[in-house]
Amino acid sequence: MTLAERPPKVLAFVESNMTGTGVQALRLARGLGLSPLFLASGFERYETDPATAAAIRELADDIVLCDTQDADAVEKQLRAHRLPVSGVMTVMEYFVPVATEAARRLGLPGLDPAAARDARDKLRTRQRCAEAGVPAPRFHFVCTEWEVDAALADTGLPCVVKPTDESASIGVVLCLTRQEALDAVTGIASRAVNSKGQARVPGALLEECLFGPEVSVETFTYDGETRVLGVTDKLLGPTPHFVEFGHTFPSLLGSRAEDAARLAVSALAAIGFDFGPAHVEAKLTARGPVLIEINARTGGDFIPDLVEHALGIPLLEQSLRAHSGERPDLEPAHRKGAAIRFLAGRDGTVRDVPDPSVLDRFPTVVAHRLKAEPGRTTTWPTDSHQRLGHVMTCAETPAEAAADAEAALGHLAPRY
Repeated sequence: MTLAERPPKVLAFVESNMTGTGVQALRLARGLGLSPLFLASGFERYETDPATAAAIRELADDIVLCDTQDADAVEKQLRAHRLPVSGVMTVMEYFVPVATEAARRLGLPGLDPAAARDARDKLRTRQRCAEAGVPAPRFHFVCTEWEVDAALADTGLPCVVKPTDESASIGVVLCLTRQEALDAVTGIASRAVNSKGQARVPGALLEECLFGPEVSVETFTYDGETRVLGVTDKLLGPTPHFVEFGHTFPSLLGSRAEDAARLAVSALAAIGFDFGPAHVEAKLTARGPVLIEINARTGGDFIPDLVEHALGIPLLEQSLRAHSGERPDLEPAHRKGAAIRFLAGRDGTVRDVPDPSVLDRFPTVVAHRLKAEPGRTTTWPTDSHQRLGHVMTCAETPAEAAADAEAALGHLAPRY
């Protein structure tokens, strides 16, 4: 068989997010000569965004419906596929444990499934990192009123209540009073499943509130080495929610960012993280960097794009290469700055939206999207899915990129 006659390597994707990274991964796979196989429990969720659904149908060589919550079902479909599968991955936080378990059973490249489970479950992350001495907030897993009171006696107020199994800031809330904390815990504990229909243990994390700027550390682990690609500064919206309204890469925080990078490497080692990209979040407090969470994937919110614009490292592409059995190339081609700012709506009905071509006046803008449209009813975002669009920039320095992104975003705002 000649090289031209050899069938393409199949890279299986377990589900996808709806913010662009999933479609981008499928497109990159096609560009690398891979054959994308898309596995989903159902396609109805994707139909809510017709452009996403159309892109998945166009880019995936095969779409297979199965129970993507079940590693046995995923493994069965992969073994039965018409061509041998060379890799399994997901860009969606909720399905990392299933994807890694399926990859391990098929003898394919991937993260240790135990590390994936520890990263996905915020309580297990807390426990493993506490055992290893990684700085973290004081925390308690609570369900009953008595447990909330006992936890508050340790953490004090204000505190933060969060689910152990969500993403995109879903369910994360700052509580100023005992009653707010009790209501938040009761609301989370009363739901038998998370936002993706996955079963959860009743209860919630109640943690001390940390004060200081938030960053994320973008890393890649391969062949026994964890490489820090850079630190991302985060712009958070007002409490009580923790919605992210912007990112700047690389960080402008100097030695404090370097301390966060060391914390991230220690946290990854604590859970046995041994393969692929990670996105580790931390608060920079008066007592130093403190771990928020570990995400066993590339960052969301187009952070891989920021890394690529700033360093010339196509992070998502390198993740695809690693998962399909190739060695990733993580050497920077240049050093610039990149930033993204997200558009928040308000309570009301959109009257009209600006012509996005106005952003052509900003030479550093490299991407933008506006999801608002006349007649749409919007609210102030309480999680990342409710934002209305974004502007991304690339400039010679991260400070310039951040300033340009903020200036450009103002011209994308809808009128009510």
